[in-house]
Amino acid sequence: MILNMFWAYIYYTFLIICCGYAIFRGGRIEFYGAAMMTVGSLSTLAAARLFGMSWPGGQVGIFVIEIAILFALIHLVLKSDRFWPMWATAFHLLTICVHFAMTIAPQTTPWAFAAGSAFWAFPMLLALAIGS
Repeated sequence: MILNMFWAYIYYTFLIICCGYAIFRGGRIEFYGAAMMTVGSLSTLAAARLFGMSWPGGQVGIFVIEIAILFALIHLVLKSDRFWPMWATAFHLLTICVHFAMTIAPQTTPWAFAAGSAFWAFPMLLALAIGS
């Protein structure tokens, strides 16, 4: 439990730093990207608290949020002339693949699912910060 809280604090600190940097240094595309990543993270947190983190029943609320963010990132890629939205979308697509893998193999441990899906948020934020 304490280790999970540690990683949550690390992630939200990284989120604030990367998105804040993108908002102050970037343009409109970076602002939209930072807003998407912030809203997606907070929505995921709200869905986890609201619907619970049942295992292995799947996390439909979180998956719906992930798909919505994927479509928003794809739209950003199509409207942008920057490179970072393509990288962020690719990293987010890997998160979606982890959700599909859990659907196919529900016997996978919760730790593997959590690590696999949460890991790709860090490169997404890094792509945003570097692109800014």
